[in-house]
Amino acid sequence: MIKKKVWILGGVVISVAIVVGGYSWWHYYRPYDITVGWNNVKTGADALRYERSLAGAWMKDTVGFDTPEETFDAFRKALKAGDYELASQYFVPEKQEEMLKKFKNTNGYAAVLVGDLYLPNEKTSLSKDKVRLNARDEINNYRFGYDLVYNSYNNIWKMLEL
Repeated sequence: MIKKKVWILGGVVISVAIVVGGYSWWHYYRPYDITVGWNNVKTGADALRYERSLAGAWMKDTVGFDTPEETFDAFRKALKAGDYELASQYFVPEKQEEMLKKFKNTNGYAAVLVGDLYLPNEKTSLSKDKVRLNARDEINNYRFGYDLVYNSYNNIWKMLEL
């Protein structure tokens, strides 16, 4: 009778270990939902590597200012001066390359953008580390919103969206 209980208990322990191990393996290696900016992410392991590399990029990124307004103004000045390399560096690290390509685009993306950049005159806090600078025209019509996020590694604000 005792041998039977030992075998049952052993079977239960092994079964639980197999289920937990199988779930852990599946969770780590399963196909991952691909989201914007994660084009090469296919498994949980890929996601971890991507997140670690992204954290490293955020730690090294020092282009930005103490306030969202200062960062936006510097971005606007760099873009108007034609310094697309610097202008793209005001964006979060994962968007810098994409924005640089857009600014250098021969279709005149940067020139059109410079003409449409309105000075923000209203700030909306979206969370403790994300704000939207809103630009309204002289009759209070909403023109543009610029989203910025706080880089807590270097205490600077970065452009997220135009």
